[in-house]
Amino acid sequence: MYEILLRLPAKLLCRLRAVCRPWRALLSDPQFAAAHSARNPDPLIVAGYAENEGNGMIVDIMDMSGQIVKRVRQVEGSDRVMSMELDLVFVKNVDSGSYKFLFPATGGECGFGVNQITEPKFILGQVPSTGEYKVLKLMYHFSLRLTCQLLEVCTLNSSSHSGWRKKEIPGDDVSFCNLTRLVIDGIVYFLCSDTHHSVTFKDQVIEEDLIITFDLKTEAWGPRIRRPPISFSNNTVQMFDNIGRPIIKQLTLAHLNGSLVVVHGPAPYMDFWILTDFDKGFWVKQYSIQFEQYGHLMPVHPLLVLGDGRVVIHKEDNGFLQIYDQVPTLLLIQ
Repeated sequence: MYEILLRLPAKLLCRLRAVCRPWRALLSDPQFAAAHSARNPDPLIVAGYAENEGNGMIVDIMDMSGQIVKRVRQVEGSDRVMSMELDLVFVKNVDSGSYKFLFPATGGECGFGVNQITEPKFILGQVPSTGEYKVLKLMYHFSLRLTCQLLEVCTLNSSSHSGWRKKEIPGDDVSFCNLTRLVIDGIVYFLCSDTHHSVTFKDQVIEEDLIITFDLKTEAWGPRIRRPPISFSNNTVQMFDNIGRPIIKQLTLAHLNGSLVVVHGPAPYMDFWILTDFDKGFWVKQYSIQFEQYGHLMPVHPLLVLGDGRVVIHKEDNGFLQIYDQVPTLLLIQ
């Protein structure tokens, strides 16, 4: 029976948990989930959105055809799920302003409060050699009319954290914008704030390092990475919107199947530059995808590359998920 259940689709297994208590226990077992995932490697998509009425949230778990495998409604309360990374759930309590990480596999949790005036940014990563979870906290600090960036790091386990350790930020501040920081194999990648601002808001590319790295294992800043050979179009239609305002360019980071990606461009084209050689800073423009022209750029974010080479993309301007394969195919409208 075990081997038969492993071969069934996830949506059917969710329904079969209601058959009896032994089946529910088996199908809820993390070891069974891991075995089923290994046999059925197709990725699942998790989408969260607000209900039309009230403050409740709905989370849909979908397969790559857009079929909803499971729908979960958030229990009323002051806890809000901020993100789900690695195998942890990051939760904020909107009443107290405190945060916690949930460990679903063990049922444990690790919480901490935040007393800063400004809302901090958190980055979760894992050290490959030790399996340790580490959290970076980025925040602004205001003192004597001066504004500076602060970074702290701590190590998590399922019941506590080891305390926050302050780290100096290099002279080039790191960007606080969304999609400008990520973790791959224990290395945190940040876009430099000055270079990011120059590329996205000005019609120039300054010859400076684009990306700063931070090693979670040693908790030290690592080598910098130069930008890919990005350029701007001379076509005024692509440089200004319909009332003459400059179009903000996109420059963001993404993680595609183990590789670091820089996403750049104004519509109608988005270029995906993949870092193929970390030491030499060698980039390859793997994809140049055409989208419709629009004046105010909302990020286009690649999520993953499928086994046949197609790319799953999220478009924030209209909430679409699309699969790009020469002619983009609509997957889901949220």
